[in-house]
Amino acid sequence: MNHWQLLLLGLIAGGTIYIGLPLGRMSGLGSKVRSVLSMLSAGILVYLLVEILGEAAGETAGSVQAAATGSGSSDLALLNVILLMGGLLTGLVGLVVIQERWIERGTRENGELLSFITAAGIGLHNLSEGLAIGQSFAMGKSGLAMGLVIGFALHNATEGFGIVGSSVRTGARMSWMTILVLGAIGGGPTFVGTLLGSLWTSEPLSIFVLAMAGGAILYVVKELLWTVRKEAAQKVIMSALVLGFGLGWATEVAASAAQAMDNPSGPGEKVRDADGDVRPAAKSADSLVRVPAADATEQDRISDAVLHEQAMVPKTLPDGTKEFDLTASVFPWQLYPGKAVNAWGYNGQVPGPLIRVQVGDRVAIVLKNELPQPTTLHLHGLAVPNAMDGVPQMNMGSGTVGTQPTIPPGGSFTYKFTVTGQMIGTHLYHTHVNDDFQMDMGLHGVLIVDPPRTPEAPSYHVDALYELASFKTEGSEQENVFTLDGKAYPEAPVLNVHRGDRVLLRLVNASAEEFHVMHLHGYTFAVVARDGNPLPQPEYGNTVTLGPSQTADIAFTADNPGQWMFHCHILDHTINPGEAGDGSATHMAEMGGLMTFLNVQ
Repeated sequence: MNHWQLLLLGLIAGGTIYIGLPLGRMSGLGSKVRSVLSMLSAGILVYLLVEILGEAAGETAGSVQAAATGSGSSDLALLNVILLMGGLLTGLVGLVVIQERWIERGTRENGELLSFITAAGIGLHNLSEGLAIGQSFAMGKSGLAMGLVIGFALHNATEGFGIVGSSVRTGARMSWMTILVLGAIGGGPTFVGTLLGSLWTSEPLSIFVLAMAGGAILYVVKELLWTVRKEAAQKVIMSALVLGFGLGWATEVAASAAQAMDNPSGPGEKVRDADGDVRPAAKSADSLVRVPAADATEQDRISDAVLHEQAMVPKTLPDGTKEFDLTASVFPWQLYPGKAVNAWGYNGQVPGPLIRVQVGDRVAIVLKNELPQPTTLHLHGLAVPNAMDGVPQMNMGSGTVGTQPTIPPGGSFTYKFTVTGQMIGTHLYHTHVNDDFQMDMGLHGVLIVDPPRTPEAPSYHVDALYELASFKTEGSEQENVFTLDGKAYPEAPVLNVHRGDRVLLRLVNASAEEFHVMHLHGYTFAVVARDGNPLPQPEYGNTVTLGPSQTADIAFTADNPGQWMFHCHILDHTINPGEAGDGSATHMAEMGGLMTFLNVQ
């Protein structure tokens, strides 16, 4: 799918709102029929109200919960609460002010006015839908974007009737121009959101927009119910309200089904035991973790930023030292659609942010510990001063061994060193306390030391990074979810290059236990460096093996166009746990884990 095709699909997703709008030209209907149709519209709006405010309130509650557990910002939580209530207040009270002015003009029953208010509320909601489509495309997930387009198009088809329901109630016959304008207000933001989605998303803005949309729709529902309060056939009218709610719900189910067809690898409700038998999955803390949609989208963006080596921007101290601030904390992290964990990571992301320095730099890494356990930081493969090596002190029979006291919860430590030529290359940084557990919770990241620029140094059009990692989920004692840059397929980021590009792909194994054998379809590549050290002679092949904490740099020229799978050849690392995992004679396994694609365009 190219960008123009995406924009066309965004236009279609919003344009289906015109399916229901022509009902606004209906005339000659009896009072009872008009009331029933009006309540059918109100039922659709009630469902939208529940969906919209549920999403806004859920995102806000997630930030409050994160702040309460110390894994999120209290300032962000307070801001989200203010925006939730402020958006709802704006949507409701603002429309009351508008309505009061129309009351003064004697137009209380102005159905066309309510239609415009409804269209504005639905338009704000559809803006968020468009942002989701655009963001999915920007992450290289064309299948997900297509699923969202199909689902939103089905859902928007009913929203058109929700807009004109108030006009049907008053018996007014809308002009075609009015219908065109209402459709543009209600459906147009889907197209606008699709355009903007690949550029910028914001959870606080999403909460405010959704709350304001909810307030507008709540006001319209109140007005529609007021207009039928004196009708005699209240049982029939209320039944129509329920039917409208069911219609709105049904199209949302269809939307979810369309999305699921493009994202089939949910976690399932069962697991296999040691004998291979399927049994119900035990409830665990993982199954209760939820990541709001806006946060999940932002996490996908972070994963893509790691792939494209978008590094931290350090503070430069007066003496020229580059200072990098890392905060180890607990936070919800989505591994793939339907599966999230309370990760332990640096700066609210897994893997931690990329640290990039050059030979001669003086570096300070300030690690603040907001975990419930002590921790330290080890810079793997770097010959730093012994006191900066991150090995926790322990009392042995012969005395104390180790290089530093552990950093207690609430404490901090600054690691200082000067970058030398020995440090050039791709390296892993990670915790060195309760290693097996803390690493598999997400406490790891990548540090790259760039060599001085010389004319003979090889140059690359694309320099990209895949950090391979593992998690133990649902109470498993073995690593059972495997990720590329913090995401398992189908969320793992896709690398897009142009034909003829010279590509350097840095691979880092941050798994605490597992080896990985990475294979690129369609290419023979050169292994040009291992563990940060350039090889005297490249090693050629189509697979490369990495043990825990090992790194390898591979290089190739993208001269074979197509979409090429990149995955681990230990094949149980390419499935996600659950009923959709291991295959059998009666069950087809679905792909997951360490699997993504190289698109050569």
